[in-house]
Amino acid sequence: MLACVFEGKNTWDIREVPEPKIRPDEVLIRVKATGICGTDIHILKAEYFQDFPIIAGHEFSGEIVEIGKEVTQFRPGDRVTADPNIFCDHCYYCKINKNNHCLNLQAVGVTRNGAFAEYVAVPEKCVFPLPAHLSFAEGALAEPLACVVYGVRRSNIQPGEKVLIFGAGPIGLLLASLFKVSGASQVVMVDISEKKLQMAQKFGADEVVLADGKERETLFQISPQGFEVVADATGIPKVMEKEWEFVEPDGTFLVFGVAPRGSEMRVDPYEVFQRDLRIVGSFAVKKTMQYSLNLLGSGKMMVKELVSAQYPLSRFGDALEDVLHNPDHLKVQIVFA
Repeated sequence: MLACVFEGKNTWDIREVPEPKIRPDEVLIRVKATGICGTDIHILKAEYFQDFPIIAGHEFSGEIVEIGKEVTQFRPGDRVTADPNIFCDHCYYCKINKNNHCLNLQAVGVTRNGAFAEYVAVPEKCVFPLPAHLSFAEGALAEPLACVVYGVRRSNIQPGEKVLIFGAGPIGLLLASLFKVSGASQVVMVDISEKKLQMAQKFGADEVVLADGKERETLFQISPQGFEVVADATGIPKVMEKEWEFVEPDGTFLVFGVAPRGSEMRVDPYEVFQRDLRIVGSFAVKKTMQYSLNLLGSGKMMVKELVSAQYPLSRFGDALEDVLHNPDHLKVQIVFA
């Protein structure tokens, strides 16, 4: 099969590799669509779980072509997506419902070969059927939405509270939409791209603010006392340092964006103490994939417009350039016939 193999730091190659051999409890999926995630970029830059060579790609959908002898819930021809996180279900953290911190955590496209390829093998327990009316492109967005579901839960948003989000990329837009569904009275978004901010209004943002050096004054005009929840969807430490001042007392700063491993963000501990602040992380998912699919199936979360470009695997380089150098890009996907 054809695959894009990350050979080492900033080095990749599209080449023929053997098709995955499935285990008795696994299914083989013919990939139809795979999103390029910021995590994939971190992997390529050797900033996150860098164990080369690896076929990345963890946001995907496709069609089952083969099942293992122990598989009971799926058949060839089923349209599916998958939670890429493979929990052992027996370690200390799995037993206390902290599965995303599983001591034996594996992940499709991160620690084992993923979906920048024509076929991917996935354990049955991680596979979910796609609602009939969802396209494969939409199905490939179920995993990032599942991450957002977990993040919004971590924020402990309460009905009527105000939310400020930095970063109007795909994750930021999903956060805006879900915060509105979850009862936020006001969602404000900040970004450097006017085009993304226009999209943010379609996804439920009540106010949008261009990051032009004057955003601090504008934000305090919008909400002089700050916001109950401030969420970062940029992953840029220097930007994060400027964000948490907008959290009102007894509020939450949600660190959702993935910063490079080893980077630093300065925080004044006295401010955290004196203002009763909560700094909350949100790592991956924790059994939230089905809830993501419920939202997509219900039509409450519209994701079609998040896909800004699709490329065949042979043009992975062009897709990567789009992600890295087009400030207006949203979700870029690799698609297969």
